[in-house]
Amino acid sequence: MLEDGKHALYQQSDTPKIDAEVLLQHVVQRPLAWLISHGDKPASIEHIKRYYALIAERQRGQPVAYLTGEKEFWSLTLKVDSRVLVPRPDTETLVEQALARLTPTQTTQVLDLGTGSGAIALAIAKERPLAEVIAVDSSEEALDLATENARRNHVDNVAFLHSDWFAEVPAHMRFDLIASNPPYVHAEDPHLSEPDLRFEPAVALVGGGDGLDDIRMIVNNTPDFLQSGGWLLIEHGYDQAAAVVALYSSRGFQRIETYQDLNGQPRCTVGCWQ
Repeated sequence: MLEDGKHALYQQSDTPKIDAEVLLQHVVQRPLAWLISHGDKPASIEHIKRYYALIAERQRGQPVAYLTGEKEFWSLTLKVDSRVLVPRPDTETLVEQALARLTPTQTTQVLDLGTGSGAIALAIAKERPLAEVIAVDSSEEALDLATENARRNHVDNVAFLHSDWFAEVPAHMRFDLIASNPPYVHAEDPHLSEPDLRFEPAVALVGGGDGLDDIRMIVNNTPDFLQSGGWLLIEHGYDQAAAVVALYSSRGFQRIETYQDLNGQPRCTVGCWQ
């Protein structure tokens, strides 16, 4: 059965073996080691039907995380569905850089713009329990899911706010760190037609004609909400680093640096507001 799944996904997925294994583990609710050691045992009819139904959905391009309903990110197990983007390992670069700038023994104020599933906000809050994190999203459905993920992961130092970026953030608030993984794919990017992306919410992917519309807005408005010495961290496309650095610089940020993701691609730019 597992071999059938791998073969069926060979042309539709970059990781057919992993996808087939994850889906089978999900169906039988057993770890991979159990599947390997019990591979000679016959599966139930119900398991067979369910597994091949999931394989068929994966062949259509449905993300594996939507099919299982979960995605591992940082030290969290997040519930995910079509209301939000699937959290990606690339985004852990942003979390790493945020944690490097937040002192574990001090109370700090953190804002996560466009929280989606809550991945960034919850990872930071889990690692920095003294941080007071506000997670913002313009989608009430996304906030419902992020709130559920906070409960599931026992994170209680995050507050969720329905807001179009900074619109509903109280004007008097000043943060030590503002983080965002905004839409940054340009409208004509051919990757948008790839199977997985076709099923994810376009509003969370496309950042205007050149992909930088939301990043421009965030960079331009962030100084009004940062403490002196506060940091802005933004995830962006691998080919957007120079443009994002230029936006930071023209707005007056200092100590601007870009960090690479796990694949060695420039993925996260940071800057300090003096």
